[in-house]
Amino acid sequence: MIEDFSLDKEFDEEIDLTPLIDVVFILLVFFFVTSTFIRPSLPVNLAKAASASASSERKKQLVITINADGEIFHDGKPLSRAEIPALLQENPAPGINLFVDRAAPFDAFLSVVDEARLLNREDISITTLPAGRE
Repeated sequence: MIEDFSLDKEFDEEIDLTPLIDVVFILLVFFFVTSTFIRPSLPVNLAKAASASASSERKKQLVITINADGEIFHDGKPLSRAEIPALLQENPAPGINLFVDRAAPFDAFLSVVDEARLLNREDISITTLPAGRE
């Protein structure tokens, strides 16, 4: 008596794509979730400085961005010059980190620094690129 141990006659020879689709959906959800935690940033051409160094307290700082047109932003939202004092008073503890486009008018930069100084804030840092880096 010889028994047939071969594969089932009803075995489907096609590849089941269900596990692959599940993995793709899980990866898609992962990328959607992680992308919500990335802080939106504005495109700014930073100035270069030979003395530029990395700051260890960057995550704790209040970030203010000034683009080439002189517009002021906080967390990607436009900020008028009249709103700067209120923003600085709402965030007294962290330092102020300025991202200023190299083509920005000096007047916009000066208005932010001036408002900070009027509120006795001396904790201002300016983010620049190290010399030789594009």
